[in-house]
Amino acid sequence: MGNIVLLDEHTINKIAAGEVVDRPASIVKELVENSIDAKATKITVEIRNGGVSQIKITDNGIGFKSDDVELAFERHATSKIRKEEDLQTIKSMGFRGEALASIAAISKVCLISKNIEEDVGMKAVVEAGKVISMEPSAALQGTMIEIRDVFYNVPARFKFLKKDFTEASYIEDVITRMALAHPEVSFKYINNSKTIIQTSGKGDLKGTIYDIFGREIYENVIPVNYEYENIKVSGMIGKPVVSRSTRMHQFTFINTRYIKDKIINTAIDKACLQKYAIGKFTFIVLNLDMNPSIVDVNVHPSKLEVKFENESKVFDAVYHAIKNALEEDATKNSPFTTIRDSKIEHEKQAEPQIKPIIQPNIHVENVDKSADILPKSNVAVQNEVKNDIKDSSLKVEEKVVEKIPEINNVDNSSSNNATKLEIAEEVFVPYVAEKEVPAIFNADNSEKKVEVVEDGAKQLEKVNITIEDDKQKEDIFYKYIGNVFDTYIIIQIKDKMYIIDQHAAHERLLYEKIKKDYFSKNPSVQMLLLPIVVELTAKEKQVVEENLDMFKNAGFDMEEFGENVYKISGVPNIGYDMDYKSVFTDMVDDLLGASKTWSGSKEERFIATLACKAAVKGKMKLSKEEQTSLIDGMIKLENPFNCPHGRPTAIIMSNYEIERKFLRK
Repeated sequence: MGNIVLLDEHTINKIAAGEVVDRPASIVKELVENSIDAKATKITVEIRNGGVSQIKITDNGIGFKSDDVELAFERHATSKIRKEEDLQTIKSMGFRGEALASIAAISKVCLISKNIEEDVGMKAVVEAGKVISMEPSAALQGTMIEIRDVFYNVPARFKFLKKDFTEASYIEDVITRMALAHPEVSFKYINNSKTIIQTSGKGDLKGTIYDIFGREIYENVIPVNYEYENIKVSGMIGKPVVSRSTRMHQFTFINTRYIKDKIINTAIDKACLQKYAIGKFTFIVLNLDMNPSIVDVNVHPSKLEVKFENESKVFDAVYHAIKNALEEDATKNSPFTTIRDSKIEHEKQAEPQIKPIIQPNIHVENVDKSADILPKSNVAVQNEVKNDIKDSSLKVEEKVVEKIPEINNVDNSSSNNATKLEIAEEVFVPYVAEKEVPAIFNADNSEKKVEVVEDGAKQLEKVNITIEDDKQKEDIFYKYIGNVFDTYIIIQIKDKMYIIDQHAAHERLLYEKIKKDYFSKNPSVQMLLLPIVVELTAKEKQVVEENLDMFKNAGFDMEEFGENVYKISGVPNIGYDMDYKSVFTDMVDDLLGASKTWSGSKEERFIATLACKAAVKGKMKLSKEEQTSLIDGMIKLENPFNCPHGRPTAIIMSNYEIERKFLRK
């Protein structure tokens, strides 16, 4: 007898269910899509214990006909398609006819439905795929379906479910996507008797954004409307002020079906490249309305993946839609546009004289010409000029590098040129040589003894150690070379060159300071004159509540300030001003999508993430004093060569290695 056998129907159903239903959120997705296909305008989702104990979905759709109720629980039974050709023009959310059968195979189901054309409804009770009872029942128009004890008969799948909060957050994600894709439908999501999401269903996408995300995002979104090659792109895109560190607030749809696609994500990123900070992702809700025949949604059971007939056409449509929306908003809100409109409005009056701001003794060469693409207001220009004056030492060094050919061609007797060259000379800097060290890089705010070094070059010759020698750090002297790409600091210690990543190095310093304060239960808190008010989604608020002690131990003085709102009165005293609101929201994003690769404790990961978000970034221009202060702090650390996440803080090259690259050795 052979080894191959036919599986029984019960086992087949369980295997099929595993492809469609992997957690309670999958059940909610399938059933809500059925409600939308049934033309429901009101959908209520109620869950208990993360959806494991109970999921109850009620809608006011057209309902099941009495003859269809029992058949609906059979595999591959559907009202959405009739023949193979229908797969080419799918517009409904569901079409495979597997959802109810798969759900009933791994849970206990009670369904009550009344069709719009019938006077009496039907009630069906199904357990483990078997119909227990089927009888007429009094009911309102629409469908109510209740799911209990998910995976009760599949213990292997049940044990892989996460905590109730995590499973509930997945369900919230599903409801959020559905509500954004269908603003014409009123959604209500209730978790353990508490209403989490409730939308109006008035068909206004911006109003739905307000219902879910709050006022801040509502006030900072730009409409997107564009058509290219019969692809209609519509939605909303957020301004840079509401961008986040992850894609968790990016929602893309094809014919109102939520999808994840690399082509679309790439188009979004490229269109936003020059408008948003590096490492930040814009808030976006985008729907592509296209002919179903040019997109295949039948790629994966989850229906999250699609294939396009022409990927480049989709890319161009998304890219230009976003680009045009951002440019139109920039033009609309430009100060020069305001001036032009004002002139037109008052053209009969005397034309006002707008004089440029002129600062004495400021030459054109001292102005940073790497300006933004958009024109800046007079106030912005004035502030930049002031900053240039304030940080004059750094500016002079930079201009010397840029003007080397010009300097070589002029008379060396010129006092101005002599001054410039003198300032640009390389100097040896001991790690304690600065009497006033900027607070930005102080990992330890304790007082430092100042050592005066008359001849740094001679001192360096006497020192016979490297930076790796922890026992003699007090004797270390280094030669500051400079900074490249506003990201990497270059120094020399004896016969080695160190290329230091300013972000990774600062991250390491902050990590050590915050960690010390955190575990001592004595955080250094900087109280704010004006508290920061942060609006959160229900899911974000819940994750903050669960980790409130960690925020407070790190130095955040915060309290609830209304529904889904927190007031932050104090922040970690890290030593320099930064966008604490952005840091806080980035921390929340990180907690929601916590990495599985982190090997340390939850608290250490939290501290490491805070240090990373708060550290200076690449391309951030630092003064020479700030750079040397950073190096001073690194030298004092026991482990200065890696950031908390494992990235190197410095690349080391010996003189011998460099000479070999130039074929000298």
